[in-house]
Amino acid sequence: MNNINLIKTLCFSGLIPFYFLSIITVFNFNFLFVDLFSLYSLVILTFLSGSTWYHLIIVEKKETTKGLVIFIVLLPIFLICFEILLPIIFKIFVLAATYLIIFFIDKKFFTNLEYLKIRKTLTILVAVSHIIILFGIYSNSF
Repeated sequence: MNNINLIKTLCFSGLIPFYFLSIITVFNFNFLFVDLFSLYSLVILTFLSGSTWYHLIIVEKKETTKGLVIFIVLLPIFLICFEILLPIIFKIFVLAATYLIIFFIDKKFFTNLEYLKIRKTLTILVAVSHIIILFGIYSNSF
């Protein structure tokens, strides 16, 4: 990967809104912060879904099934429906789980180990931010 330092900087910069919104929710609960967090997470997942879909088309390994390609394409639509229909706690949980699902799909089909190392770290850190915001929601809901 060319420009690895720039790529790492941009990738890890994307964590700033996750942590800012989740930590501020712990100390000053506001539904606006929770909704912004959820929408930002949805946007990032849509981006990841698109990049995974693109890679599945380019690589076209034998293991790539039509069902997986269709799942990746429809995933943002399902996530938008979840954003609208699910209560906030379930929504945050589904978003966090989706990061893990996309990471495991990428791990199976991507061959760039440096990219996968960055993705693994980012996936863990994003999941932690989702746990923090869930803590903020639970601790302020009573």
